[in-house]
Amino acid sequence: MYAEKEVYSKEQFKIPFNLKNLEENQKQHIIYAWERCKKYGLKPYDNIITFRYTGQELEKVLEDSKNLIESSKPFMENLYSLVKDTGFVIILTNEKGCLLEIIGDSEPLKQLSKKLDTNKGAVWDEKYVGNTAITTSIIEGEPTQLSGNEHYLSCLNGFFCSSAPIRQDGKIIGALNVMGYKDNSHAHTLAMVAAVTKSIESYMELNKTNDQLIIKNKYQNAIVECISDGFLTIDNNGRLTYINGIGADILGIDREKSIGKHVKDLVDFDPVILSVLETGEGYQDKEFIVRNKYGAKYHFIKSAVPIKDADGNIIGVVDNFRKINRVHNMVRNMVGAYGKFTFEDIIGNSDSMQETIRLSKIASRSSSNVLVYGESGTGKEMIVQSIHNASRRKNQSFVSINCAAIPSELIESELFGYEAGAFTGALKTGQTGKFELANGGTIFLDEIGDMPLHLQGKLLRVLQENQITRVGGTDVIDIDVRIISATNKNLLKECKKGNFREDLYYRLNVLNINIPPLRKRKEDIESLVYHFISKINQNMDKKIKGITDEALEALIKYDWPGNVRELENIVERAMNICMEDKIGIEHISVDIIEGDMENLPTETNIEYYKSKDKIRSFEEIEKEAILHALNITDGNISKAAEGLNISRNTLYNKIAKYK
Repeated sequence: MYAEKEVYSKEQFKIPFNLKNLEENQKQHIIYAWERCKKYGLKPYDNIITFRYTGQELEKVLEDSKNLIESSKPFMENLYSLVKDTGFVIILTNEKGCLLEIIGDSEPLKQLSKKLDTNKGAVWDEKYVGNTAITTSIIEGEPTQLSGNEHYLSCLNGFFCSSAPIRQDGKIIGALNVMGYKDNSHAHTLAMVAAVTKSIESYMELNKTNDQLIIKNKYQNAIVECISDGFLTIDNNGRLTYINGIGADILGIDREKSIGKHVKDLVDFDPVILSVLETGEGYQDKEFIVRNKYGAKYHFIKSAVPIKDADGNIIGVVDNFRKINRVHNMVRNMVGAYGKFTFEDIIGNSDSMQETIRLSKIASRSSSNVLVYGESGTGKEMIVQSIHNASRRKNQSFVSINCAAIPSELIESELFGYEAGAFTGALKTGQTGKFELANGGTIFLDEIGDMPLHLQGKLLRVLQENQITRVGGTDVIDIDVRIISATNKNLLKECKKGNFREDLYYRLNVLNINIPPLRKRKEDIESLVYHFISKINQNMDKKIKGITDEALEALIKYDWPGNVRELENIVERAMNICMEDKIGIEHISVDIIEGDMENLPTETNIEYYKSKDKIRSFEEIEKEAILHALNITDGNISKAAEGLNISRNTLYNKIAKYK
């Protein structure tokens, strides 16, 4: 690739020129350069053989130096315009001495080409061309000027050259060189070249800063475009200077055509952002409801910040805004305002439960209000969520509120929200109510029978008008919400007692669903138990396979006042203490066992037997002993078994036997 050089022996080599007339520092540069040339094996009277990049290698070199070339070329052209027709050639190289650009008068360029390869890609490395101003300035990092016989190779004695390195970020990336005939050499030429290289460096640094600003702006613009909020800026005259795509869509304006126009000319309502220009005060997450001249309503959450100069004068405003429904969607996602249960999650093959599911599926296909009856623990919310998730509103929010769990003085603000300062302790920003959060979806009013009477009238008005007004507010907010209510009370009786409004009752009770208590569908207990075992196994990392017949029989005989919720709790308790692969009678709560002992002889029965002249069987005596032991130990199985001198398992088995 590179031409091989014949190496002189020490006897053959001699310094060809007298250096006595040179300045000391210049003399040292030349001596060092000649010594290097000597080590490279160059002969002073050699013809120059250079290496040149071509093809793809040249393309890569030029691409790598693209910034240097583009930055330097205007300065080279300007410099050449000053020295044109005076016998000069201007050359740009990279840090390896590879020619990137060359501009000059034709005659000196022609003569130079006879000595050196002046094509792009030619490498003017000291190993091949000897010392030149280019090679020395790159190696030593200083501006350098050589003339005549100061060149190591005599073929360059007819030329002078002035070169200065070009740096970026403190690193030499190239050199700028002015060459010409030796007789045209002038001391000012080197100063001129050095000044031009400094200009090139400054220009490159400025470009770098500009590039960084452009990249930074692109990042900022990308961020603004990615956010789901509207974003705009105005100047101090109220004219739009920027708006992102989302903002243009929200306001219904043409993004490109709107820049430079006054915001009043862009929207058909009074722009609240102008108040920031007037007052100099911004706001954060403030709610605005504005109407246009046709009465159409815009409901926003906005934040605005005034931009001020160094003297404190307002020069513009940055405005961030979003539609209220997007805020509500975010809140719903954060608080989990969605239904997680479907009809597939409901366990129950009994006729009564299947009828409940059938009616619930009918309700899911309707948009009418639904009233669900059921005792505590029967799974009312599971039914309600299943209706929602099978309805056309399934992709919208599901918001639940327990009317019995919220103090009467707070329930109105919970349902309908409130404005800032509506009452003592109210948030300064106000608060959105459950009906607004449920807009488009379903609201579940659990324990509706416990809703305060004064609030029932307001709920009735919401049902009639599909509108709400926040506590302390005057703006009417349109809503589209399906209401599903649930209660464990007989609302008709409550109406007769004056505790519940009859007109509200008929509004809510369009579709009626009754969930049977567990005691009336005991055939579902086994399926429920195995469902809970599977579910709790995953949560507790256990491997319980099932339940013994004795334990299951005890569960079936129990009346379950707490319904399915109580059953799940009993199964979970049993699995916590069970160390075997099946739940046994000994793992069942004492309350369940005692609840099934109602048919055992009572203390009164025993006294009755004692008063008769009748021989009692061994089993009757054993029953009496078990009952007595349980009575005096307050139902503690372990203590009762210890007192009877039998194991706990044996006691459990005997209790099951005498049921």
